Amino acid sequence: MNVLVIGDEHTYGYGLSVGKLSYIGHFIRQMGRTGRPVSVDVYAHLTMSQTIATLAQLPLNRYDLIILQLDHTLVQVPASQLASSTVVHLPAMHPEQMIASERTVKSSLKSIGITLRSFIWPNRERMAISVLLNQLRPYRHNVLLLTPLANQNTVSRWLQRRSRAVVLKEADKRLVSVFDTDSIIRPREEYFLPNDHVHLNDISHELLGRSLYDFYQSAPTIVTIQSIRKDY
Repeated sequence: MNVLVIGDEHTYGYGLSVGKLSYIGHFIRQMGRTGRPVSVDVYAHLTMSQTIATLAQLPLNRYDLIILQLDHTLVQVPASQLASSTVVHLPAMHPEQMIASERTVKSSLKSIGITLRSFIWPNRERMAISVLLNQLRPYRHNVLLLTPLANQNTVSRWLQRRSRAVVLKEADKRLVSVFDTDSIIRPREEYFLPNDHVHLNDISHELLGRSLYDFYQSAPTIVTIQSIRKDY
Protein backbone atom coordinates (compact mmCIF):
# COMPACT_ATOMS: atom_id res chain seq x y z
CA MET A 1 0.00 0.00 0.00
CA ASN A 2 1.40 3.38 -1.02
CA VAL A 3 0.56 6.38 1.19
CA LEU A 4 1.24 10.06 0.53
CA VAL A 5 1.22 12.44 3.51
CA ILE A 6 1.42 16.23 3.30
CA GLY A 7 1.29 18.25 6.50
CA ASP A 8 3.26 20.22 9.06
CA GLU A 9 5.82 19.25 11.70
CA HIS A 10 3.26 17.08 13.49
CA THR A 11 3.68 14.53 10.71
CA TYR A 12 7.13 13.67 12.08
CA GLY A 13 6.39 14.35 15.75
CA TYR A 14 8.08 17.66 16.43
CA GLY A 15 9.15 17.96 20.08
CA LEU A 16 8.52 14.32 21.00
CA SER A 17 11.18 12.42 22.90
CA VAL A 18 13.18 9.70 21.17
CA GLY A 19 11.14 6.57 20.58
CA LYS A 20 7.76 8.32 20.59
CA LEU A 21 5.72 8.13 17.41
CA SER A 22 3.96 10.91 15.58
CA TYR A 23 0.28 10.48 14.74
CA ILE A 24 1.32 9.33 11.26
CA GLY A 25 3.65 6.79 12.89
CA HIS A 26 0.78 5.41 14.96
CA PHE A 27 -1.47 5.34 11.90
CA ILE A 28 1.10 3.39 9.87
CA ARG A 29 1.76 1.02 12.77
CA GLN A 30 -1.95 0.20 12.93
CA MET A 31 -2.02 -0.25 9.18
CA GLY A 32 0.97 -2.60 9.30
CA ARG A 33 -0.83 -4.89 11.74
CA THR A 34 -3.26 -5.83 8.98
CA GLY A 35 -0.39 -7.61 7.24
CA ARG A 36 -0.25 -5.27 4.27
CA PRO A 37 3.17 -3.80 3.40
CA VAL A 38 3.06 -0.01 3.65
CA SER A 39 5.23 2.53 1.85
CA VAL A 40 4.95 6.17 2.97
CA ASP A 41 6.07 9.42 1.32
CA VAL A 42 5.91 12.43 3.64
CA TYR A 43 6.18 16.10 2.70
CA ALA A 44 6.24 18.62 5.56
CA HIS A 45 6.36 22.40 5.86
CA LEU A 46 4.86 23.13 2.46
CA THR A 47 2.82 26.26 1.92
CA MET A 48 -0.52 25.82 0.18
CA SER A 49 0.97 27.10 -3.07
CA GLN A 50 3.85 24.62 -2.70
CA THR A 51 1.40 21.83 -1.89
CA ILE A 52 -0.58 22.54 -5.04
CA ALA A 53 2.63 22.64 -7.09
CA THR A 54 3.94 19.40 -5.51
CA LEU A 55 0.70 17.52 -6.15
CA ALA A 56 0.85 18.60 -9.78
CA GLN A 57 4.24 16.89 -10.14
CA LEU A 58 3.55 13.66 -8.23
CA PRO A 59 2.14 10.47 -9.83
CA LEU A 60 -1.01 10.60 -7.67
CA ASN A 61 -2.54 7.58 -9.38
CA ARG A 62 0.13 5.42 -7.71
CA TYR A 63 -1.06 6.22 -4.19
CA ASP A 64 -3.72 4.17 -2.46
CA LEU A 65 -4.20 6.87 0.17
CA ILE A 66 -3.46 10.60 0.16
CA ILE A 67 -3.55 12.23 3.62
CA LEU A 68 -3.59 16.02 3.75
CA GLN A 69 -3.21 17.72 7.12
CA LEU A 70 -4.42 21.22 6.34
CA ASP A 71 -3.88 24.51 8.18
CA HIS A 72 -5.34 28.01 8.13
CA THR A 73 -3.52 28.99 4.93
CA LEU A 74 -6.08 27.02 2.94
CA VAL A 75 -8.43 30.03 3.04
CA GLN A 76 -5.87 32.27 1.39
CA VAL A 77 -5.77 32.96 -2.32
CA PRO A 78 -2.81 31.14 -3.96
CA ALA A 79 -0.03 33.57 -4.79
CA SER A 80 -0.17 32.63 -8.47
CA GLN A 81 -3.77 33.84 -8.63
CA LEU A 82 -3.42 37.09 -6.72
CA ALA A 83 -3.56 40.32 -8.65
CA SER A 84 -0.63 42.59 -8.11
CA SER A 85 -0.91 44.52 -4.87
CA THR A 86 -2.14 48.08 -5.07
CA VAL A 87 0.42 50.62 -3.91
CA VAL A 88 -0.60 54.25 -3.62
CA HIS A 89 1.97 57.02 -3.95
CA LEU A 90 0.74 60.45 -2.87
CA PRO A 91 2.90 63.18 -4.41
CA ALA A 92 3.25 66.57 -2.78
CA MET A 93 0.33 68.74 -3.83
CA HIS A 94 -0.49 72.39 -3.78
CA PRO A 95 -3.79 73.36 -2.11
CA GLU A 96 -5.50 73.95 -5.47
CA GLN A 97 -4.58 70.43 -6.59
CA MET A 98 -6.06 68.68 -3.55
CA ILE A 99 -9.70 68.98 -4.61
CA ALA A 100 -8.96 67.73 -8.11
CA SER A 101 -7.01 64.75 -6.70
CA GLU A 102 -9.62 63.73 -4.11
CA ARG A 103 -11.50 61.45 -6.50
CA THR A 104 -8.30 59.66 -7.53
CA VAL A 105 -7.24 59.08 -3.92
CA LYS A 106 -10.67 57.70 -2.99
CA SER A 107 -10.52 55.33 -5.93
CA SER A 108 -7.05 54.13 -4.88
CA LEU A 109 -8.15 53.60 -1.28
CA LYS A 110 -11.12 51.59 -2.52
CA SER A 111 -8.70 49.37 -4.48
CA ILE A 112 -6.63 48.83 -1.33
CA GLY A 113 -9.77 47.78 0.54
CA ILE A 114 -10.63 45.25 -2.15
CA THR A 115 -7.08 43.85 -2.03
CA LEU A 116 -7.15 43.50 1.75
CA ARG A 117 -10.55 41.81 1.67
CA SER A 118 -9.17 39.28 -0.82
CA PHE A 119 -6.84 38.09 1.96
CA ILE A 120 -9.35 38.26 4.80
CA TRP A 121 -12.50 37.11 2.98
CA PRO A 122 -11.31 35.68 -0.34
CA ASN A 123 -13.69 34.68 -3.09
CA ARG A 124 -14.69 31.05 -2.55
CA GLU A 125 -13.75 29.96 -6.08
CA ARG A 126 -10.24 31.40 -5.69
CA MET A 127 -9.43 30.06 -2.24
CA ALA A 128 -6.52 27.64 -2.04
CA ILE A 129 -8.79 24.88 -0.71
CA SER A 130 -10.93 25.11 -3.86
CA VAL A 131 -7.89 24.95 -6.12
CA LEU A 132 -6.53 22.02 -4.12
CA LEU A 133 -9.73 19.98 -4.13
CA ASN A 134 -10.36 20.60 -7.81
CA GLN A 135 -6.83 19.34 -8.46
CA LEU A 136 -7.54 16.18 -6.45
CA ARG A 137 -10.97 15.53 -7.97
CA PRO A 138 -9.87 12.50 -10.06
CA TYR A 139 -8.43 10.84 -6.92
CA ARG A 140 -11.02 11.95 -4.36
CA HIS A 141 -11.92 8.39 -3.37
CA ASN A 142 -8.36 7.96 -2.08
CA VAL A 143 -8.10 11.35 -0.39
CA LEU A 144 -8.46 11.90 3.35
CA LEU A 145 -8.42 15.48 4.63
CA LEU A 146 -7.64 16.47 8.21
CA THR A 147 -9.14 19.67 9.56
CA PRO A 148 -6.59 22.14 11.00
CA LEU A 149 -5.30 21.11 14.42
CA ALA A 150 -6.39 23.13 17.43
CA ASN A 151 -3.89 25.09 19.48
CA GLN A 152 -4.00 27.40 22.47
CA ASN A 153 -3.14 30.71 20.81
CA THR A 154 -6.15 33.02 20.65
CA VAL A 155 -5.65 34.34 17.12
CA SER A 156 -4.68 30.93 15.79
CA ARG A 157 -7.80 29.41 17.36
CA TRP A 158 -9.95 31.90 15.46
CA LEU A 159 -8.20 31.01 12.20
CA GLN A 160 -8.45 27.31 13.00
CA ARG A 161 -12.20 27.48 13.61
CA ARG A 162 -12.81 29.43 10.41
CA SER A 163 -10.56 27.13 8.39
CA ARG A 164 -12.23 24.03 9.85
CA ALA A 165 -15.64 25.30 8.73
CA VAL A 166 -14.28 25.91 5.23
CA VAL A 167 -12.76 22.42 4.98
CA LEU A 168 -15.97 20.72 6.08
CA LYS A 169 -18.10 22.74 3.69
CA GLU A 170 -15.86 22.51 0.63
CA ALA A 171 -15.11 18.80 1.12
CA ASP A 172 -18.79 18.01 1.56
CA LYS A 173 -19.58 19.73 -1.74
CA ARG A 174 -17.01 17.52 -3.50
CA LEU A 175 -17.71 14.29 -1.58
CA VAL A 176 -14.20 14.09 -0.13
CA SER A 177 -13.64 12.28 3.19
CA VAL A 178 -12.73 14.53 6.14
CA PHE A 179 -11.40 13.53 9.54
CA ASP A 180 -12.35 16.24 12.02
CA THR A 181 -9.40 16.57 14.40
CA ASP A 182 -11.57 18.70 16.70
CA SER A 183 -13.30 15.51 17.77
CA ILE A 184 -10.00 14.34 19.29
CA ILE A 185 -7.80 17.34 20.05
CA ARG A 186 -9.02 20.24 22.16
CA PRO A 187 -7.26 23.55 22.87
CA ARG A 188 -6.40 22.61 26.43
CA GLU A 189 -3.05 22.32 28.18
CA GLU A 190 -3.16 18.55 28.67
CA TYR A 191 -3.03 17.97 24.89
CA PHE A 192 0.20 19.86 24.31
CA LEU A 193 3.88 19.70 25.10
CA PRO A 194 4.94 21.49 28.31
CA ASN A 195 5.21 25.26 27.78
CA ASP A 196 4.17 24.84 24.16
CA HIS A 197 0.76 26.09 23.00
CA VAL A 198 1.04 24.68 19.49
CA HIS A 199 2.64 21.22 19.40
CA LEU A 200 0.92 18.04 20.56
CA ASN A 201 2.36 15.72 23.21
CA ASP A 202 2.90 11.99 22.73
CA ILE A 203 -0.49 11.01 24.19
CA SER A 204 -2.29 13.34 21.78
CA HIS A 205 -0.31 11.93 18.86
CA GLU A 206 -1.33 8.41 19.82
CA LEU A 207 -4.98 9.40 20.24
CA LEU A 208 -4.96 11.17 16.90
CA GLY A 209 -3.17 8.37 15.04
CA ARG A 210 -5.40 5.60 16.36
CA SER A 211 -8.56 7.61 15.77
CA LEU A 212 -7.43 8.47 12.25
CA TYR A 213 -6.91 4.79 11.52
CA ASP A 214 -10.36 3.88 12.88
CA PHE A 215 -11.91 6.60 10.74
CA TYR A 216 -9.99 5.44 7.67
CA GLN A 217 -11.27 1.91 8.15
CA SER A 218 -14.84 3.16 8.32
CA ALA A 219 -14.69 5.91 5.66
CA PRO A 220 -17.27 4.77 3.05
CA THR A 221 -15.68 6.14 -0.13
CA ILE A 222 -12.16 4.94 0.67
CA VAL A 223 -13.25 1.50 1.89
CA THR A 224 -15.42 1.01 -1.19
CA ILE A 225 -12.52 1.69 -3.53
CA GLN A 226 -10.26 -0.65 -1.57
CA SER A 227 -12.84 -3.46 -1.80
CA ILE A 228 -13.10 -3.05 -5.56
CA ARG A 229 -9.32 -3.17 -5.95
CA LYS A 230 -9.03 -6.34 -3.85
CA ASP A 231 -11.61 -8.07 -6.04
CA TYR A 232 -9.33 -7.61 -9.00
